[in-house]
Amino acid sequence: MELTPEIRLKAILEGTGAGTWEWNLDTQEVIYNERWAQLLGYSLAELEPVSFQTWESLCHPSDLQEARNALASYLGGASQKFECVIRMLHRDGDWRWIHTRGTLLTNQNEADTRWLMGTHLDVTREKMSEHQLEQLSKSLPGIIYTFVLEPDGRYYFTYVSEKTWDFYGLTPEECLEDPDKIFSLIHPDDLPRVHERIAISAQTLEEWVCEYRVQAKNGCYWLKGVSRPEKEPDGRIIWHGMTINIDTQKNLELELEQLSITDELTGLYNRRYMLRKLQESVAECERYGDTFSLISLDIDFFKTINDSYGHPTGDAVLIRFADIIASRTRKSDTVARTGGEEFIILMPKTGLAEAEQVAEALRTTLQTERFVSDEGGCFSVTFSAGVVTWSGTGGACTTSVRDLLSACDRALYAAKRSGRNRIVADDNGE
Repeated sequence: MELTPEIRLKAILEGTGAGTWEWNLDTQEVIYNERWAQLLGYSLAELEPVSFQTWESLCHPSDLQEARNALASYLGGASQKFECVIRMLHRDGDWRWIHTRGTLLTNQNEADTRWLMGTHLDVTREKMSEHQLEQLSKSLPGIIYTFVLEPDGRYYFTYVSEKTWDFYGLTPEECLEDPDKIFSLIHPDDLPRVHERIAISAQTLEEWVCEYRVQAKNGCYWLKGVSRPEKEPDGRIIWHGMTINIDTQKNLELELEQLSITDELTGLYNRRYMLRKLQESVAECERYGDTFSLISLDIDFFKTINDSYGHPTGDAVLIRFADIIASRTRKSDTVARTGGEEFIILMPKTGLAEAEQVAEALRTTLQTERFVSDEGGCFSVTFSAGVVTWSGTGGACTTSVRDLLSACDRALYAAKRSGRNRIVADDNGE
C-alpha cells in the first residue's frame, strides 16, 4: 500500500486521538471527523446536521467568550495562532477540557476558500492534575517548585506555586521569567552558602537542604529549602522540592542557643562559651602563630558583701562590675562570668603588658566606684586578677586550655596572697 500524505495524516491523527474540525468562514460550512464527536461521547451521526452552532451549543457558557476572543485575536493578526482550552459538555453530563488549535488556510485566487482548520484534544486528565496540584500547593505551608540547572550553568524555574508572593513578594510569573529575582532577595551573608549547597547537590545528586535568610518587603526572616535532584540524560539536573518559613523556629533556636551560652544575671557569656572560645583561640593561634592574653578576675571579699548587705546588693555589684568590664574592653574581646564572683577576659592579638594595663585600668575604675546597699550603707569594692599570655608557634604545642586556666588561676591566687586589690602577671604562661 502506498503511504500517501492523506494516509500518513490520518494515521498521525488516529495515533494522537485528536478530533479534527474545518470551518469555512465564508460559507459557514463545518466538517468534523468521527473522532471529534467521540471525544464528547457521541457518534457523528447523532450530532447531524452539524454546524458551527453545534460546537457553540456544547461549549461551557463561561468559556465560550474566551474562545471567541482567542479567535478574534488570531483572525485580527494580534496572535500568531488560534489556541485555547475550554470546557465542552460530554454526553455523560460532565465537562471535558478540550485543547483547541487552529490555523487559517486561504486561496486568494478563489472565492469562498477561507478555511479555518484545526484539532481538538481531550486534556481533562492533565487539567485535573494541574488543578489538584494548584489546590495542594495552596494547602501546603510552603512553596512547591521545580528548579533546573543546565550543563552550561544556566538555571531557571519551570514551576513555582502561588506562595512565592507570601515568601518573596514575587508572583509566580516573575519567578519563572527571572530566577535571579528570588536569589537577589537572599541575605548576602547566606547567598554563597545557598549556591555552594546547590553545586554540591548537583555533583553528588544528594538531597539539597539549606536554611537561609531573605530580605523581602515585609522584613528579614529565615526560610528552609528541601529538594531532591534528578539527572536527565542530556545532563540537566532537576530539583523538585518545597521551601517553608522557619523564622519562628530559627529565632527560638537562636534564643535557646544564646541562653545556653549566656550568664542570666549579668548578660555576659558563661563558662561553657568561654571554654569553647579558648579552644578555638588555641587552635587558631597554633596555626597562625598569633598571641592572646587571659585576665582572670575575682571580687575581693564578695561573701562578706552578701553577708553584710544581702544577696540583692551582691547581685547589683556583679551586674555593675560586668558593665564596667564590658564598657572598657574591645568588641573583639570575650568576657565571661565563670563563677559566683569570678570573671575571665579573653583578649585576642594582645600581649602581656597590654593585657596587664587593661586589668589595672579596670581595678582603678572599680576601686573608685561607690555602692549603696538597700539600707543606705555606702561601700566600695575591689578585685584581684591574674594575667597570662599564650603565643602560638605555628607548630605542635602541648599547651592545653586547662594549662592556660591553671596558669591564670595561679597568678590570681598570687594576687590574693599578696594582699588583694592588685594584678599579678605571669610571664611564664607562654
